[in-house]
Amino acid sequence: MSVGPRRLMAIYNPHASGGSYRRDLPLILRALRGLGFEVTESETEAVGHGVELARRAVAEEFTVVCAIGGDGTVNEVLNGLAGSEVPLGIIPTGTVNVLAMELGVPLDPPDAVKLLETGDVSAIDLGLAGERYFGLMAGVGMDAAVVAGINPVMKKTLKEMAFAVQGMAHYFTGDDPRIRVESRERTVEGYFAVFGNASSYAGAFGITPLADTRDGLLDVCVLKDRSFLSTATYWTAALLNAHLRHPSVEYFRTEEALVICAEEGREVLVQTDGEVAGQLPMVCRIVPRSLRVIVP
Repeated sequence: MSVGPRRLMAIYNPHASGGSYRRDLPLILRALRGLGFEVTESETEAVGHGVELARRAVAEEFTVVCAIGGDGTVNEVLNGLAGSEVPLGIIPTGTVNVLAMELGVPLDPPDAVKLLETGDVSAIDLGLAGERYFGLMAGVGMDAAVVAGINPVMKKTLKEMAFAVQGMAHYFTGDDPRIRVESRERTVEGYFAVFGNASSYAGAFGITPLADTRDGLLDVCVLKDRSFLSTATYWTAALLNAHLRHPSVEYFRTEEALVICAEEGREVLVQTDGEVAGQLPMVCRIVPRSLRVIVP
């Protein structure tokens, strides 16, 4: 890949994956410089800081911005790059690294570094939930409540299994209100909805397995019944991509949908790429070809 002046901003989260990659960070930065990049190191210091840093990189006309971290770090960086001509490079050092897997980016950091030299720049779609862009998905209801309530220590210890444990705890103690998804294609009510820009959801789960980051549409999956049987069989079937035939599931594609709470006075959270992004009501829509990213 030819990258002109070769100025690179490396935005990194030192706490990604519980800090397990912290000792490797100097090696990653050294490898980036070994490719001939002039590297500016930028450590995220608080929630949202990655967005600010990426926007600064665009304003200062950096050649490429590299996100070193997990899906949360990548999400912040892509929110700062969306709509610009500056490409995103991903060095996955997070817990699951779902967007890297979706795009075919190597999960081994040294190989991901090499991709910045050998890869191609490709434009992909982004979803937009309210004012928050997402590369993977927006989740409304149950999974957003799980994301909001998960214990950081448990996440560090159990990794992706922490979400399953927290999900079970939320099911038996939570009280999810009904939500309504209104689009040009259809209107449907349920207790949990995912707007997928990508086929991957988290680890082995593919809630929107037919989604494509380049088709100009969001795939919408709504679970209409909160009974224990429906919920248990839904998540079990999702492991096999068989949930689309579940009798309590509605699956369709759209460019835009309004999502509201069907029960007055109730709060319903929304998460994007594993981070809480706000609450209903909210419009979710697709923004075609709005991110340039380095891929194999």
